Amino acid sequence: MLEVDGSTGEGGGQVLRTALSIACVLGKPVRINNIRAGRENPGLRAQHLTVCRLLAKITGGKLSGADIGSQEIAFAPAKISGGEFSFDIGTAGSCTLLLQAALPVLLSAPEPCSLRIKGGTHVRGAPTYEYFSEVFLPAIRRFGAKCECELVSHGFYPKGGGEIVVRTKPSELSGCKIEKEEGKQARYSIISSSLPESVAAREEKILKETLGKKFELQGIVAPVHSSCAGNALTVWSGTHGGCAIGERGKPAEQVAGEACKDFMSGLEGGAVDCHLADQLLIYAALAKGKTGFSAHEFTSHAKTNAEVLRRMTGRNIILGEEGKLEVF
Repeated sequence: MLEVDGSTGEGGGQVLRTALSIACVLGKPVRINNIRAGRENPGLRAQHLTVCRLLAKITGGKLSGADIGSQEIAFAPAKISGGEFSFDIGTAGSCTLLLQAALPVLLSAPEPCSLRIKGGTHVRGAPTYEYFSEVFLPAIRRFGAKCECELVSHGFYPKGGGEIVVRTKPSELSGCKIEKEEGKQARYSIISSSLPESVAAREEKILKETLGKKFELQGIVAPVHSSCAGNALTVWSGTHGGCAIGERGKPAEQVAGEACKDFMSGLEGGAVDCHLADQLLIYAALAKGKTGFSAHEFTSHAKTNAEVLRRMTGRNIILGEEGKLEVF
């Protein structure tokens, strides 16, 4: 049984997600202790339980100790056989965060898979659906991942009710080198539900004023149907993206400003943005051969991810001081 210390690095939920995903791909049981030891309220929270239950469902695995507040769980994945799966988070919990944990597992299945997840598609603290589909998925396809996604319905906080479907085919991952590209075009998506049209219009105005001199902008501004009011802005170009979520009392100008700042910060010297660097680590660790890319900085999530992956896969993962990453 693999033993993983949940207090590694920042001691948050990232350790749990990575460890469970790798255990499923390797087909080895894992025990994780000191779960979220670095947090004010340690132990499993509801959003972490959903990861445990989803991966247990996909693999037919046995899960013990998975309760709210638990600081130790044991998980024994069974064989991944492929097929169709569905999972309802039951809240506005992020669909895209769950998919980050599930995708490496689905791609390692010997048969095609489809996974339908219901929950939040555009929520704070997680990649928006557009970031997932337009930045993350194209990036992992460079490693050989065969996958596609579909947005069935939108889900905002607090009611959720959104739905995403992901379809995968058996994939043999290979290492790759991602070089920095100077793109002149950027795309954006501004969506809103049950809000005045002026909100999206003000966001688009700020976005064009901020980015219009540097990029040729092309995008959509669209009202969408959802179970509750919501607003989200995503902007991207190649392997860089930024997003922001509207909230009650938060001016449209602030939402647009946050998305633009998130997007522009990633362009400063890196081949990929810092959030994507974190998300690609697991694919680099599972891929055959060498991988190399750069980011303008490595987040605490990325550093924690790297430490867990080193221990569980035995790969050499180097996070250089100048933002250069190597896996071999």
